[in-house]
Amino acid sequence: MYVIDIEASGLAEESYPIEIAWQSVSNEDDFDSFLIQPIDRWKHWDTYAEEHVHHISRNSLFEQGISAQSACERLNERLKNKVVYSDAVNFDERWILKLFNDLGIKPSFSIKSIFSLDPDFQEAAYSEELCLQPVKHRALDDARQIARILKLYL
Repeated sequence: MYVIDIEASGLAEESYPIEIAWQSVSNEDDFDSFLIQPIDRWKHWDTYAEEHVHHISRNSLFEQGISAQSACERLNERLKNKVVYSDAVNFDERWILKLFNDLGIKPSFSIKSIFSLDPDFQEAAYSEELCLQPVKHRALDDARQIARILKLYL
């Protein structure tokens, strides 16, 4: 089982993915993480998110990120035919679809909510665990945190 986390340029409709990470729940050495260089039509940038949430500058995306094309290829290669789980599927799926659709590529994987895994796994219990381990809002740190919590409950 794999979890995915995505940091974005903001929460607005026109926001886009800037960092993606996925982590295997059963194997802590099986993961990937990367920044994404914005494509030309991705202009929205939320300075509040940069300064108070993810602490990723737009310039660092160009300096350290990979192309959006490479991001799609990397995700499709490593996650082919897998279901990846998210704790914020409405946002994460929207940003994955923005990435892939804006490049005319189809994802080879699907995303589902971690809350669909087990009827006994409740959002309240998950939120309680998050309070014990504050979220860092960096994709790999957050994906690893989600994986650790899932190991406790599933």
